[in-house]
Amino acid sequence: MPGPGERALRASELSYRRLFETAKDGILILDADTGRINDVNPFLFKLLGFPRSEMLGKTVGELSPFKDIESNQAMLERLQKDGYVRYEDLPLETRDGRHVAVEFVSNVYQCGDERVIQCNIRDITERKRAELTSVRLAAIVESSDDAIIGKDSNGTITSWNKGAEEIFGYNASEMLGASIMRLIPDDRQDEEKQILGKVKCGESVEHFETLRQTKDGRLINISVTVSPIKDAAGKGIGMSSVSRDISERKAAAEKIRQLNVELEQRVVERTAELQASNEELQAFTYSVSHDLRAPLRQIMGFVEILEQEAGSSLTQTSLGHLKTIFKAAHRMGDLINDLLAFSRVGHSELQKTDINLEELTGETLGDFQAQTKERNIVWKIHPLPPVQADRALLRMVLVNLLSNAVKFTGTRADAKIEIGCAPNANGETVIFIRDNGVGFNPKQAEKVFGVFQRLHSQAEFEGTGIGLAHVRRIIDRHGGRAWAEGVVDGGATFYFSIPKHNGATNAHGNHEITNPSIIARDLGQRTSPAKI
Repeated sequence: MPGPGERALRASELSYRRLFETAKDGILILDADTGRINDVNPFLFKLLGFPRSEMLGKTVGELSPFKDIESNQAMLERLQKDGYVRYEDLPLETRDGRHVAVEFVSNVYQCGDERVIQCNIRDITERKRAELTSVRLAAIVESSDDAIIGKDSNGTITSWNKGAEEIFGYNASEMLGASIMRLIPDDRQDEEKQILGKVKCGESVEHFETLRQTKDGRLINISVTVSPIKDAAGKGIGMSSVSRDISERKAAAEKIRQLNVELEQRVVERTAELQASNEELQAFTYSVSHDLRAPLRQIMGFVEILEQEAGSSLTQTSLGHLKTIFKAAHRMGDLINDLLAFSRVGHSELQKTDINLEELTGETLGDFQAQTKERNIVWKIHPLPPVQADRALLRMVLVNLLSNAVKFTGTRADAKIEIGCAPNANGETVIFIRDNGVGFNPKQAEKVFGVFQRLHSQAEFEGTGIGLAHVRRIIDRHGGRAWAEGVVDGGATFYFSIPKHNGATNAHGNHEITNPSIIARDLGQRTSPAKI
């Protein structure tokens, strides 16, 4: 049977364990020699989002939330020297991407025959947020052009910002402790008393337009909002008023009304002009579709007839001329088709859906199998997030950009084309397509997105010069951006962005492939980098 000393020890250990398990601060117990985690309490692994099993045996620096903390060895040396390590405000990122601020304190102490390190981690996120909010509010009040005035329930002024000084002419020392009635014209004293009475009852008075008197006796038009100030228990402890000088607005009201009348007339006229322009554009589109295509078909048809009927009697030079005519007519047809498609992109309605971008990329790359099967191209595909966009138009973007990459790496014995997602913090998903092709002068980066803007001759690389204009127009319609970077003979990178929506992202590894036909199958199954 355990003796009194052993029972006391067990009771102490049990008490400590209960405190450890129920503590509202995070606690880590580390080996003093290695700095590796021996124990972690529930609060911490719930705060960070890591299972306890993933934390045991690691050093603090090996846990991703603490990746920016000093090295394990440096921390151990500081602990050996000073006996403690403290961080007042340590920013952490949890496993699910939340950002928290903690106070981190480490101490070395003796536990029986062993020395251990205890790290206490206190979540101060809400406190920091409250402090930041308080500082921001104070800065907003002081820097506001509006008069922001605090007063007690009797109308005695308790705070007076610079905006109030500018509008009413009194400085804070003149008004603190004075009655708000100093600003009220004699014939409006009852009006202010009614406002004070409403606010005492917990009501707010919003955007009330009235007159107030400045220090030099002028009457000015103001719009005032008065609201009750309550303590944490909901008890009224005063009120605040926000006053804006609207004298200029009142004076300008009639002028604005007149301008609006003129503007409405201009809108009517402009609408009629736009309608006429749209009708002309529709007529042009019809003309391109029918009047231009018919003669082109005739040209190509008669070239074929001439070649069949008189080909044997023509010289090689003449036959070459016929082929040149046929190619030029075919190119003209391509230009007409591209122009029509470009026009339709600007008028068709977007059909946005959630799109698995990896699947769409794989599907698109599969279209290039035939034209690339004789080439040595390494495709490097990074993880691609889902996006919300018009699937058909986004596919057109990918086709144009990938076609460019395939075309302009045609002179490379070992072509490399990379597709991935670039880091961005502007609430948008940024996709890039990079190649090691002929590139372009970076000074001409904006020019490549213009209609018929070509940086290389037709003899060097075929094309109509409309593909990248398609890209920019489609991405503009999605509310995104399209841009490019290049180096002469050093490759090019084309970027486009799509505004983000709430959707999950995947976490596949990078992948290198040399055969586009297997992309659609492979993108959803890869687990580690590989080259096929």
